[in-house]
Amino acid sequence: MFVILWEFDVKRECEELFTSAYSGSGDWARLFAAHAAFRETRLLRDVAHPLRYLTMDFWTSREDYERFLHEHREAYHILDAKCGGWTTREVHLSSFEANRH
Repeated sequence: MFVILWEFDVKRECEELFTSAYSGSGDWARLFAAHAAFRETRLLRDVAHPLRYLTMDFWTSREDYERFLHEHREAYHILDAKCGGWTTREVHLSSFEANRH
């Protein structure tokens, strides 16, 4: 299992657009689902800072995720550009692999 964590600070006026696109059934999850190795996306809201969100994208492996990026690079960049104006900050926190033992 491979998990990618992103943190976003969302503009108040764009919160509904953001949560719709980044939810587990949103635009990003639908794009990722074009690859069989995608498992799910989870969207979490920070209780102390309500306009801060965390996404967790689950993939079978890092190699599968990288293959997805290569195969769907153009669609990824188009969607990223569409959503880019909805946030004031976007940070890739880290990526994790499950221990295989």
